Amino acid sequence: MRRGACPSLDTPMETGDGLLARLPPATMSPASWVALAEAARRAGNGLLDITARGSVQLRGLRAETLDLATELVPADWPRGALVMTSPLAGEALDEVRDPRPLAARLAAAAPPGLPPKATVLVDGGGALHLAAEAADLRLVAWSEGWRIGHGAEWLGVAGEDDAFVIALDLLRAMARDGTRVPAGGMAAVAAPEPIGLHRLRDGVALGLGLPFGRVDADTLIALAEASGARALRGAPGRALLAIGVPDADALRRHAATLGFITDPADPRRRVVACPGAPGCASALTETRAFATTLAPLVPVGALLHVSGCAKGCAHPRAATRTLVGMARGLGLIRRGRAGDTVADMLDPQDARAALAREFAAHA
Repeated sequence: MRRGACPSLDTPMETGDGLLARLPPATMSPASWVALAEAARRAGNGLLDITARGSVQLRGLRAETLDLATELVPADWPRGALVMTSPLAGEALDEVRDPRPLAARLAAAAPPGLPPKATVLVDGGGALHLAAEAADLRLVAWSEGWRIGHGAEWLGVAGEDDAFVIALDLLRAMARDGTRVPAGGMAAVAAPEPIGLHRLRDGVALGLGLPFGRVDADTLIALAEASGARALRGAPGRALLAIGVPDADALRRHAATLGFITDPADPRRRVVACPGAPGCASALTETRAFATTLAPLVPVGALLHVSGCAKGCAHPRAATRTLVGMARGLGLIRRGRAGDTVADMLDPQDARAALAREFAAHA
């Protein structure tokens, strides 16, 4: 795999539980999600992740099952991860404009040789916007056209054809120079909450959370088959959107019995945890079961990051408190990232009491 590139079915990444392949966010039929879950079950270890940006990961693949996985994953599931649209593109009632045509033009015309993980966001606006997502290049729906952002700089507003030309020129320069200009979210707003009801031009969508982004194949199949939705899509915030559901209340109740998060106030939404050991070969500690026990301690407005190692893959930004797995125990970091300076070392058996004191002081 090219250094820094995202893992894919063609170039999966070795992890602690086998090979990992990632597919970009896509609005697909429930039947396609069932097929994807079958691929996870038959070619992998039956576990899937929805990432912080809404991508889907198949876990536990093996060299000898990659061909089977490729065969089972729906052929029309997008493979390219360069261009990302807002999750309810073309559907949201409050969308400023449909980002899909511009996104498709850019994806088709993108030059070869772009740096790994280069990202273009085409954001139609509305409640489930992409303002908090990092990108090299972003085009945001504006009343007069598309507002163009390059790195941390806004370049202006242009009509769709001009915006396409400007964006393509910037991508060509990135490919020529081999450099990225990524920036964090360019609006001083929090990431939108995907869990709950979202009004569409035709019906409603129901957003469901996955505990720490994880779901098993059987559970995903059960949800997809019962949803009655026109489509499902992974969304930023480790969530799944059921688009065009006939009975949102019934689906919400059913999803809760399957283990999905249906309440945005669920304390697990205030904790980020990577796969941890043994699922990740870099992790020095188990994370998710531990994070579940710690979640009730985290007050509203705070964020706890439980990271298996100092790389902090699940949350590269600062958190209110971070616990990081280290050879000598758990490192506690206050208002920082997993790779920042450790303020205190904790014995795992004492971590719950220590976190209770930390968050009592925070409150």
